[in-house]
Amino acid sequence: MARGLKDRFSFDDFFYPKDGRPRLADGMRPRYTAEERRRAEREFEPKLRILGFRIGQISPEDRAILKVCHRLRCETFHGGAIRRTILSQVTVLLLQTTVALTLKLPIRSFIMPAPTPAEPDASFLARYELKDAMLLATDEGRERIARKLLDGVGLDAAAFAATLSEDLVRRIDEDIVGGLAYLNDHDADIDRNLQYGQFWQERGIALAEAGVFQPELDEAFKEWQAEGRARYTMSKIERWRRQAELVARCHRPSTALELWWAIDEAVRPLEVGIGKAVAEYDDWINSQIHLRRR
Repeated sequence: MARGLKDRFSFDDFFYPKDGRPRLADGMRPRYTAEERRRAEREFEPKLRILGFRIGQISPEDRAILKVCHRLRCETFHGGAIRRTILSQVTVLLLQTTVALTLKLPIRSFIMPAPTPAEPDASFLARYELKDAMLLATDEGRERIARKLLDGVGLDAAAFAATLSEDLVRRIDEDIVGGLAYLNDHDADIDRNLQYGQFWQERGIALAEAGVFQPELDEAFKEWQAEGRARYTMSKIERWRRQAELVARCHRPSTALELWWAIDEAVRPLEVGIGKAVAEYDDWINSQIHLRRR
């Protein structure tokens, strides 16, 4: 992608120099802005924007897959988060997508091996069954390499969508709803407690520190609640679960992955917060047991 954009930018700079007359008709002028170009030269997702939206060299499906996979990669390398449930299937999808990019964004220049190739070059040509290195410059040669790379690598789109859906549904049912039930000792009014916790963090603590107590705190909570300030409610969680079930019906892997990511972004902060609260609650229970045994 970086090489493909570099070639495009060089082409545009030559035919539309900043300090000279354009060499091509104005209708062929670059469709990206100077700021978009600067960002694309430094960052990943702006590259996708220009290649996908501005110059149409990759498809919307490519863009969606590469965007989500790059974010998952950043989670892994920078945050230590590994999505084990979906990892193997996502990896296959990413491989298929990147191999396809070698056909859409081919190398425009390369060094030809000598008439008698050195061992690494000879091994490369033999691996991909290329009798003539000139095939690297043709569609036929690139397609042959792509087929070889993807030989035996397949992805069942329906099974992939089902895996993504099951991952979300399980996390919502077990980690979020199950965690809330555990923290509330199966109190029937989990929704009120969930919202009250958010109210307390956002407004309640400050009110209590300012000398506001019951019943004024409850009145303030009802007012806050009526304003729709709660980020998380049981109705929202139930809506996310219904959306998670719909992921299994997606026919395109790119659509399933993009929808999975959108729901994941919505539920993950709550999931992490509840997981932390459950761990702290367990530690408190263990400490109480330890004190009583003493």
